[in-house]
Amino acid sequence: MSLTISQVLKTTTGQTLGALKGVLAKAQAHAEAIGVEDSVFLNARLAPDMFPMVRQVQIATDMSARGASRLSGRDMPNLPDVETSFAQLIERCDKAIAHIMETPDDAINANADTVLDIPAGKDKTMPMTGAEYTLSFVVTNLNFHATTAYALLRSQGVPLGKRDYLMPPQA
Repeated sequence: MSLTISQVLKTTTGQTLGALKGVLAKAQAHAEAIGVEDSVFLNARLAPDMFPMVRQVQIATDMSARGASRLSGRDMPNLPDVETSFAQLIERCDKAIAHIMETPDDAINANADTVLDIPAGKDKTMPMTGAEYTLSFVVTNLNFHATTAYALLRSQGVPLGKRDYLMPPQA
C-alpha cells in the first residue's frame, strides 16, 4: 500500500493540530487555576530573538492550511494573526483543521509530482514537487512550531507530558 500526499497531510495535521488544541486547553486551564493572564503564556519565549508562543501556533496553523491550499490550488484561508487568548488560538486550530480536511484529496494528490515554486522570503522561491513540499517543508515546519509551542508552555509550568503532544484529547 502506498500513501498519498493528501493522506500524509491530513493525518499529520489532524493529529498534530488536534493535539496542539489539547495542549492549549491545558494551558488555559492552568493559567486560570494559578490566576495568570493568558498573555503571560502567549508571550513566553525561550530566547529574546525567537517568536513568542502565540506566533508558534499561528505559524503551525498557517503552514498547514496554506500548504493544503498551495497543493490543491485553493484560495488561501483568511487567518489573520490577531489572537490574544487561548480560546482564540484553539478556534484558529479548528479553522485550519477544517480547511485542510475540506480540501479535496484529488486536488492535493494531482500535484504530488508537479514542481511548485514555494515562497522563501522576499523575491525568492524554492522549487519542489508537491510530495517534497508536503514531506520536507509543511510537515517539518508544523512539527517544529507545534513542538516549540509545547516546550514554551511546559517551561512556564503547564503540566504537560509526551502523550499531550502526541495525541489529540478524546472527545
